[in-house]
Parts: sequence; C-alpha cells; structure tokens
Amino acid sequence: MRVEEAIALVEQLLPQRRLTKVQEIVFRQSWAGQTYLDMAVNSDYDPGHIKDVGSQLWRSLSQALGEKVTKNNLHGVLKRTAQQQNGTNASVIFRTDWGEAIDVSHFYGRNIDLEILNQWIMRDRCRLITLLGMGGMGKTALSVKLAEQLQTEFQYVIWRSLRHAPFFKDKLTDCIKVLSCQQVLTLSTDPHEQITCLIEYLRKSRCLVILDNFDTLLQQGKRTGCYRQGYESYGELLWRLGETGHQSCILLTSREKPAEIAALEGDGLPVRTLTLSGLEVTAGQTILVLKGLSGNEEETRQLVECYRGNPLALKIAATSIRDLYQGNIARFIAEGKLNHI
Repeated sequence: MRVEEAIALVEQLLPQRRLTKVQEIVFRQSWAGQTYLDMAVNSDYDPGHIKDVGSQLWRSLSQALGEKVTKNNLHGVLKRTAQQQNGTNASVIFRTDWGEAIDVSHFYGRNIDLEILNQWIMRDRCRLITLLGMGGMGKTALSVKLAEQLQTEFQYVIWRSLRHAPFFKDKLTDCIKVLSCQQVLTLSTDPHEQITCLIEYLRKSRCLVILDNFDTLLQQGKRTGCYRQGYESYGELLWRLGETGHQSCILLTSREKPAEIAALEGDGLPVRTLTLSGLEVTAGQTILVLKGLSGNEEETRQLVECYRGNPLALKIAATSIRDLYQGNIARFIAEGKLNHI
C-alpha cells in the first residue's frame, strides 16, 4: 500500500475529509517509520507539537475505525481496512459511458500533469477542474487518459464532447439518464431544477464527469468567458457545481476560461485550473518516430521546440516532412521551412 493510497483512505475516514498540513507531515513520516523527534527536525516544528498532532490523529482514526490505531500499527490497520473496503466494493456496480472519447492507446508524456490531476481529484477532492490550453495541445487526450486511470475510483465515469454545442437541457438529460440508470428520462423545463437534479446524483454516488471542448459554448471575440446566446445555463451549472457540496468531480477542457471558474478557483479551493504547456522533448520525439521521420537527437529536438511541443502541430509538420521530404528532418530544417507548415 503506497502512502498516497493510505492518505486517501484516511481522508475518507476523518470527519473533516482532509488532513491539515501538519497532520499530513506526521502521517507521511510515521508511514516511513520516522520518530517524532526526526519529524520535528525535518519539518522545523516543535517536537511537543508534532507529538500532540500525532496523538490526536491516531485518536480520530481509532474512533472512525472502532479499533485502536497507533503510530506503530498504522500500516497493518489501514491495509486491513482497505482490503475490507475492497471486499465491500465488489458488490458495487461501476458504470462507464465514454461517448465520443478518442483512443489513447498511443499516449506519451504528461506524467506530471496526470500526477497533479490525480492529487487534486483523489487527495484534495476537487469538485470542479478546468484543463486549459490552446488548440492541439492534447487536452482531450489527457482527459481521456486520466479517466481511464481513475475509472475504478468512481461509481460512474461519463465522458462527453461539447464540440457541436449541445443545448443545455439535452446534455443534462443525457448525463442524468446515465446516472439514474435510465430511470429518469425527462426533466423539468426549469434549468435551475435540472441542475438540482444532477447535483442530487453527484451527491448520492461518486462520479467523474468530463465535458470536452467547453469553449464551443462561449462567445468568440467578446468579453472573456461569456456564453453564446441560449447557453447561459451552463454558467449557472458551473457556479453551482463549484459552490455546492458533493462527492463527485466535473472536469472541463477548454481553450478559454469560463468566468465562473475564474471567480471560484483557488490553489486551496475545490475549484482549480491546470494550464497545459507543450509536451516535453522526449514525448515530442516519440511522436516524430511514430510518424516515420528520421533525424538525429538535435534535429528532432529542434523540431519539437520550434512547435513548442504542441502535439497537433508536430503531427501536421511530421506529415508534411514525410510526404514532401521523404521523412528527412535535416532537409526540412535546411530549407528553412520551420513554422511554415
């Protein structure tokens, strides 16, 4: 059992659903077998304070589990609790509905981004997350990969594309049909009531809902984050998803940050934004190899950096190099074609 898994389990058990900064230090270092004195030296806290925090944490866990938890038996108790939960979860039905999700069997890089998102969702219990980035940066692929990795942590996983700007009621009805196991087929005509119905399901079950291409609902060339006429209810949806307590996570991908996200987000809040930069060089070089290009380390690095690690731009450039230059990157660079694809 890894320490991150143990922390996630502990945070499920504690009434406040989250460890404080000092509690997490004590837990992590107790898990690693450190003494309270070692913890105090490493973290620059008073040894007495560290010991008091630890004692209170073990008492809280003992009350939650109905058995004595100490610094010394921590591993055994939590491993046994996790095994018992897994046995209970065997009877829970997990449902996934991937909609138009793309194939991500060839997915490279983004390990740090995946780790951050995993922590936000599993450890920090974020309710609303936005993946922000320019076109072609790989937001869609990352959202699908994340959902694949976390699907066993949720009772429901729903992935939906908003590329064709579906009307609000149509999209909410679609999601609620899945969450209600097709028991709810029609909704109130009032958008506020429709959102209330959705939130009830998000409270009842742990759900991961991904809405891809959210920017198609926003006005182009207007004030940042404003909605197209007739799509304003999506704004109320975001506001209530971010402000209302529930046990689920809704993740958006967008080229533009909705105004509600800008108002609600914060590093220590349950609404957050991850802005994607380009792929690291090694991941970009892998794309070039898969596209059939030949070139040395310096040539491929230069090509990746020229297109700032944008996966789509790299794929388009690689196709042109393959078709027009027989896959020879050096000739492409020598003729000064960079940035002209």
